[in-house]
Amino acid sequence: MKYVLGMAAALTLSLAVAPPASAEPDFATVQLTKVSGWSGPATYWTTRGGTTARQKFDVVVTNVVGHDEQGLSVFVSFPADRLEVTGYEGDGWDCWDVAEGPGAEGIRCTQDHLIVHEEAWPTLTVETRAGSVWTQDSIDVYAEAGGHEAVHAGQNFMIDTST
Repeated sequence: MKYVLGMAAALTLSLAVAPPASAEPDFATVQLTKVSGWSGPATYWTTRGGTTARQKFDVVVTNVVGHDEQGLSVFVSFPADRLEVTGYEGDGWDCWDVAEGPGAEGIRCTQDHLIVHEEAWPTLTVETRAGSVWTQDSIDVYAEAGGHEAVHAGQNFMIDTST
């Protein structure tokens, strides 16, 4: 009886510490890189606000799912009343404004290039103009393709209006 109880306890313990089933791995990685108009460390970008200030950043999405992917959709979210998109560039990118309320403002961009495993889609460069209001927020990028769950990357930023 003692042996049976000991085995039952061991089995219960092994079931309790077994790792949970893993979720689907991300299909891609997303990286944001400051290009111009931003300063500060990579973890926290800063810029000066005002009507003439312009900032650029790159968005790079790399396919890591293990097979070819096509039909990339990227949503770049930021406070549109504080950062205004003044342009974008990148081979094959098509972008438009999105204004669906707080948390759903920014631009959506699509890219139809076929990308093989461990290759990146063409770089998307976004140009913005910072407003004249002190702001501390984030730029968030969500990328989707091929029915996979969206992958996310975020970048904290500050618009400095001090004199």
